Amino acid sequence: MRVVSWAAAVLAVVLLPAPSLAWGRHNQPPPAERGPRGPRNSPLRQQLGPAPLEQLRRMSPEERQRFLNSLPQRQRANIERRLNNYENLPPKEQQRLQRTYDRFRQLPPEQQNAIRQGFHGFAQLPPDRRQALREEMRNLRSMTPADRRKRISSREFQNQYTPEERQIMNQMTQLGPNR
Repeated sequence: MRVVSWAAAVLAVVLLPAPSLAWGRHNQPPPAERGPRGPRNSPLRQQLGPAPLEQLRRMSPEERQRFLNSLPQRQRANIERRLNNYENLPPKEQQRLQRTYDRFRQLPPEQQNAIRQGFHGFAQLPPDRRQALREEMRNLRSMTPADRRKRISSREFQNQYTPEERQIMNQMTQLGPNR
């Protein structure tokens, strides 16, 4: 159960659409004050290309340290913490996350953005609602597509979750089962 939480956190880091991959996002000014920068032209992406996490993981320890030392301290600490979390996952969990990330990168940009929006909306929910959605998404992922459609269209499901929560779940589950 704990591994799934770490996996979700690492995947969220990879998928969130903030400058510098959402590492340190809460420390940045609101988008209106940041200007037109986005995930495609953030400093981290400009330096590392389209797959920054992958690039950082492939660097030698010396290269990585040199790069991280060039970042502001708060951003560096956030990146180091998340990289350590990822590297401390069991190899099978790392492989599963890599497969999920590879599938994500193959999606059209509009579908990637929908998933990012889902993760962003999820992060904005209160902890109790995040837990409820996390459990429901785990349940939905374990179902066949027909059973999943039946569950989502049920009155119970519609009454249990707000329209915003249903949209978040729809966006976050676009990559399919978590296997």
